[in-house]
Amino acid sequence: MAVGFSNTNKPINPRGADASPKGYNRAALYSGKALDFDGVNDYVDISNFSMSGQNGSFCFYYEQDSNSVFRYAFDMIPTTGVRVAIVIDSGQLKFLINNEALANQGEILNGEPNFCVITSEGTTQNFYINGQFIASQTSATFISLGTTGDAAIGSRRDGAAAFLDGQIAGFKIFNTALTAAQVADLYNNPEKVVPTGVDNTALKLWLPMQEGAGTTAYDGSGNGNHGTISGATYTHGIGAPVSQTAVIDWNKSHNYIDKSEEFETASWTENRLVTITDDSFIAPDGSATATEIVETTDNDTHFLAQTLSVTAGDYFISAYVKKRDYDWVQLSTGGDTTRYANFNISTGATGNASGISDLVIQDKGNGWYRIGGKLTTSSTSFNYFITLIQSDVASRFQTYTGTDKGQYIWGAQATKSATLQPYLRNIGTSAITDDVLLPQGLTSGRDITGVNLFENVRKQGALNLDGNSWAEVHDNASLDITDAITLEAWVQNSDELNSVYDHIFVKPTSTTWTSPYGTYVLRLRENDVQWWFESVANAKSHSVSLSGWNHLIVTKNGSSEILYINGVQVDTNTGSATMSSTIYNLLIGTRTQYSTNEMIANQLAQPRIYNRALTAAEVLQNYNSGKNIYK
Repeated sequence: MAVGFSNTNKPINPRGADASPKGYNRAALYSGKALDFDGVNDYVDISNFSMSGQNGSFCFYYEQDSNSVFRYAFDMIPTTGVRVAIVIDSGQLKFLINNEALANQGEILNGEPNFCVITSEGTTQNFYINGQFIASQTSATFISLGTTGDAAIGSRRDGAAAFLDGQIAGFKIFNTALTAAQVADLYNNPEKVVPTGVDNTALKLWLPMQEGAGTTAYDGSGNGNHGTISGATYTHGIGAPVSQTAVIDWNKSHNYIDKSEEFETASWTENRLVTITDDSFIAPDGSATATEIVETTDNDTHFLAQTLSVTAGDYFISAYVKKRDYDWVQLSTGGDTTRYANFNISTGATGNASGISDLVIQDKGNGWYRIGGKLTTSSTSFNYFITLIQSDVASRFQTYTGTDKGQYIWGAQATKSATLQPYLRNIGTSAITDDVLLPQGLTSGRDITGVNLFENVRKQGALNLDGNSWAEVHDNASLDITDAITLEAWVQNSDELNSVYDHIFVKPTSTTWTSPYGTYVLRLRENDVQWWFESVANAKSHSVSLSGWNHLIVTKNGSSEILYINGVQVDTNTGSATMSSTIYNLLIGTRTQYSTNEMIANQLAQPRIYNRALTAAEVLQNYNSGKNIYK
């Protein structure tokens, strides 16, 4: 995401010969999240990984906690073909093909994230760290991958030995050998999922490892190669610049339902559904994970159910359904027949409902509909029912007609929300009650789970920060503004605003949050906006309670400081201090790197800094240009 400076908004060369993504006046986005492997028993199982061919590229961010001898970053033995493994051996990269003993190549830098890339073309492997070519090697054989195989990240492919000790994020595998220019492209442009000149279909695995919770590392490649996390935990603090936080849309969601796609498991109660065929039909995400439920017994109740442990409030229940025989399906709370809603999955219409309101039915393509509605409960639990019904009747019951009939279902969900939320797959054995970030993948119209969802995407040009994410602009001469200045941003405010400050801009005076803290700072909290220049001793606070999107500008011209909110001047300050130059990166969305207690947990758009004070007319013009976007 570009950050504009001066009137022209053109990039200005940073100090020194810096070609990193932190260079120029361009923000490097940091997710603040990664999977942390403890070196004892942590790994990610991707045993159904599928890839074919003789060439490949393996990319990931890695920050090591220990440079112990021989630890697996990745290991795979395909059904047919040869073993492929990436090893961290005494702090260096090693790439193994068919267990061939090859020399270490490329030293991992301690105390910082390393963007590691290994390409293999024929019998030649090239090693890159942080966009720079390190070394090459020649193997006796080449990659030969068959259909599927046992694979793991962070350990031997069976999760039994040589466990990694460090943090990983953004693991990608391509079935082509990237060129040096394409490797540099990914490093210098971390917002890119696929480098220029490479087709999207070449990306076979992409585990951003940005979910922040749960036991699934979702595959954003669109190939459904989701990983199951064993032991590894999410950590906040890795500094790897990853694309998902910023320029790719994010959805937030949670799911109170266990085994949301695995209806044959013990999590679900079956009532006279003699046939449940799982993982045999194409689901909305393109995978063969949809379930067919068929009534084959002469009885009037045919349903699947799960009891959810909840707290009082509004809940939105939903599911994906596709017609097999009957036109109708029902969501209900089971025995309480006053709470139900009927949906026609042939016409896309809603039907009779009682106790469930705000019904939605969305066409998801290929005959699939997403259905849902809101219910309010004061209890600590309620039943979630998917019921077969023959027609739009008030009852939730279905009478068997002597012929096997049924429906296709997938993706059950219950969220503590008054509106339909993006679907979050839950293959664990416990509810996901906290919001998990779901970045949208590279496939057009699909999010990282592969579902066609755009219910809650970010606003144009916005960073959707989650309280762990931030952006940095590399320090350079254009940021050393010592006189007139303007700080500008659109910020979304909500219940997520804290009693402590959320920081929009900080140009630090040190690497820690110590006085004078920053040479220019703009921040806000639930009851006020605050800014200062040169020192916190010059801080000025303006009392205001903000909600929704707001346009904030503070200008300084000599001793005159002016705060504008939504195009209107609301406060002034007289500040005589002259700002000093600092050598530290400009921070957006945080006060210091990795200081998660005062990071913005919301959307922030179009952050701009000018080396002059905008006039009132210019401020109003900027507000008017964005007010119809950010609302």
